[in-house]
Order: sequence, then C-alpha cells, then structure tokens
Amino acid sequence: MGDGYEVREATGEDGAEIHALARELAGAVGDASPDEDAVRARLEELLDEPRARVFVAEAGDEVAGAVSLWIKPDLAHGDAVVEVPMLAVSEDHRRAGVGRLLMTRVREIAAENDASLVELVATRSNVAARDFYKALGFIEADVVSLEFVGNNDHPPEET
Repeated sequence: MGDGYEVREATGEDGAEIHALARELAGAVGDASPDEDAVRARLEELLDEPRARVFVAEAGDEVAGAVSLWIKPDLAHGDAVVEVPMLAVSEDHRRAGVGRLLMTRVREIAAENDASLVELVATRSNVAARDFYKALGFIEADVVSLEFVGNNDHPPEET
C-alpha cells in the first residue's frame, strides 16, 4: 500500500493544498472550516520552527495527504514525545496507504529524536480515525482531556 506516493517535507507553496486538506478534516470532525490565510501563515510559522515538521504525500504533482508534528522535550521522563496535531488525507486518496505512509514518516522522526511516545487525538465520534490508528498499533489511553477554550481576557465561566 502507498505505492505511487512519495512523502516529502512541505514548503510554503503547499499552502493551498494543505488548506484544502484541513477543510476536509474540519468537515469530517464537525469543526469550522479554517481560513486559508490563517493556514498559510501557520504553515510558514511551522516551517521555521526547528521542533515542528510538516510532510505531504504526493501522487505525481497532486498532494494527497499531510501530517504535522511537534517534537516536544519531556522533562518528566528525560526524553522526547512526538505530538501529531494533524493528519489529513484527501477523500480521493483514502484507503490507498497514504495515511500509513505519513505515519511511517512520523515514526521515523520519533526514532531519530529518541521519542518514547507518539501521541495524537481523535474524537470519540471519529471511529474511522480511531480504527486506523489502532491498526497502526496505537492504543486508546485512559486519560481525561482538558481544554481551555477561549482567551485570557474572556475565560470560560466557572461551573
């Protein structure tokens, strides 16, 4: 699987394609569609950040999928953790091994950085993503996810 696809480092020129993938991902999980200028700006920022990486999978000249990751030092364990905030594969290329190919690259980066853990988030309702990650050997951790949604000027109301 993944035949005919090549994984490479993303460039700023991939902004429109990555935005299209982010829009597909947002639609799949019920999020608001991201602004293209915001996605392009964040891509440029990540490309300049030494601990962040962004990869795309291509078939010919067509971007079929993308993944972003952070290499985070883990003070508690004295090693590193690789966090995957986004993996998106175009609907036209799903079930062709693109996601697996991108996650293989993530695991290579994890090994290169002596990371003991690759972590990511999938919503409970995104059964397809959860099944995909389980097929790659990921396990669902028994943790509680807490999120601060808002900003410091207008924090969430206390309950």
